[in-house]
Amino acid sequence: MKVNRRQVLKAGLAASTVFSPYMIGLTQSRPVKLAAILPLTGAFAFAGNAALEAFRDQADRINDAGGISGRKLELIVEDDGYDVARGTAAFNRIVQRERPEELVFVYGDSTGLSKALAPEITRLQLPYTATSFANELADPKTYPTIFVFGPTYNDMAGALLQQVQRSRGRGAKIFLVYSNSEFGRDNIPFIKDQAAKRGYQIVGEEVTPLAISDATPIVTKLRQAQPDFVILQGYVLTVEPLLVRAAREQGVRATFMGTYYSAELALMQRAGAAADGFIVTYHNAYYYDTLIPAVEQIRALRRSKGRDLSYRTTYYMGSWAAVDVIAEAMRRAAQAGKLTRPGMIETLENMGDYNAFGQFRNLNWVNHRLPYTKLYRANVRDARFDAITDWVDGSKV
Repeated sequence: MKVNRRQVLKAGLAASTVFSPYMIGLTQSRPVKLAAILPLTGAFAFAGNAALEAFRDQADRINDAGGISGRKLELIVEDDGYDVARGTAAFNRIVQRERPEELVFVYGDSTGLSKALAPEITRLQLPYTATSFANELADPKTYPTIFVFGPTYNDMAGALLQQVQRSRGRGAKIFLVYSNSEFGRDNIPFIKDQAAKRGYQIVGEEVTPLAISDATPIVTKLRQAQPDFVILQGYVLTVEPLLVRAAREQGVRATFMGTYYSAELALMQRAGAAADGFIVTYHNAYYYDTLIPAVEQIRALRRSKGRDLSYRTTYYMGSWAAVDVIAEAMRRAAQAGKLTRPGMIETLENMGDYNAFGQFRNLNWVNHRLPYTKLYRANVRDARFDAITDWVDGSKV
């Protein structure tokens, strides 16, 4: 007679030494699952699909090498269209459907979705990270299972303000342009507070939708305010190229700045010469950084699979880096016999020696986030972003 798992459990034999090989084999045969909720449709589909490509490439690399201690890494992917309600529904489907002993990590989309899910993620003791670098999420006392795989938006703003200090100092005039979203508003109070403390002037601010078709009204205000710096927050190149091009055409000479999601070559491709000198924060590797070991890993994997070796965007690179850290935590937890949700949290908190093959400074968490970033300047002639600093601690403004 064939004995299934339910019958074994009902018979109370799960702990029996007679059946322990069966149970060990059953555990080892189960996949380890990583869920990803991504914007595969909608305004940010270009970023979501690049991220998905990285997830799939990493899964191939990991499984080709034997998986996670012999267990296959299985991806669960849901599209939320960059919509909080859809993302919440997707999350609920995933956690209701999947076994807790198999689903040991979830990767989410957006600041809005992550904040909405945070209490439930905490209740489920579910390890989580996201495309978001929201300040509220970097709070292990409130959200002990959430990690921010990089600096928060405050840390990024802090790094930019350090550049303001080096370039201009006290009296510097700053104009803020940000989207009317959780993402866009996240670090604005911090910037205003730090500016007041350091004698910088906030000479104007403009709040916009996530995308605009005409930058003329903003440029008019910039010409009136004559800022030294324009800091943009809460876009994924949906506003930056249009604004900087229009501003340069109208003679605005300010230095434009943006955080992580402005740090993509498409800025220069869309804005042309006007993008030259645009300063961004970025904390992963660029695909053209061939001296970073992780980049060669990507190229080797894609070469072995016959996949396109041309430029991979920052959305791809950031996702590759995140899965690298997640998979390494899975391996270490499995080796310690702790490949569970609590075991993943414990393992992640003790991975300070790891830098994901050069993609992070290290994994020494500060309140479950990594406050270090680098500053880059757009170089239109060479079609690349050039580093202008080494690692900067954005929390030390």
